[in-house]
Amino acid sequence: MKWILLGFILIVIAIAVWLFLRPVGNNSYVSKYQAALQQLPGSEIAIGSGLDQFSEVYRDLARRDLGERVQALYAETLYFNDTLVTFRDRGELGDYMATTAARLNASRVTIDQVLRDGHDVFVRWSMHYETGSIDSTSIGMSHLRFDENGRIVLHQDFWDSASGLYRHLPIIGPLMARVDAWMHR
Repeated sequence: MKWILLGFILIVIAIAVWLFLRPVGNNSYVSKYQAALQQLPGSEIAIGSGLDQFSEVYRDLARRDLGERVQALYAETLYFNDTLVTFRDRGELGDYMATTAARLNASRVTIDQVLRDGHDVFVRWSMHYETGSIDSTSIGMSHLRFDENGRIVLHQDFWDSASGLYRHLPIIGPLMARVDAWMHR
């Protein structure tokens, strides 16, 4: 019975991964990111002021004015992907971040390191957040490009959303823990 249940769980997870994470033609996040790299070259002129604003806006994701602050931080033409969603519209991004802020009880993002390579900026960060019964700490990196006014035109996050978010969700979290335990026996 135990093996049947484990097999069923693995099949459900495999189907979910296939349905939700599979690339669809050129719509995969990889091809979208690569296209954005070509379309949004960025500028080196105002990277310093842009980074200061980025640090200030993302320091506390639970701020109730996060949506407005994000809209001021990003250029009108943009590419944003945080591993969960992709946006090309500044207004939609602002709404998404406002919804995120409303769901959080507390949040703290710390910039651990900044690396520059021409117009490309890589920010290594640590994030802690609390929402409902979830209390999580995660690490990640953001690839940023800024325009000549210091506003973000490209923002691609690289972080383990499975460990940082999904492991804390009902049903999905315990299933992931069981699969991990089974894989590491």
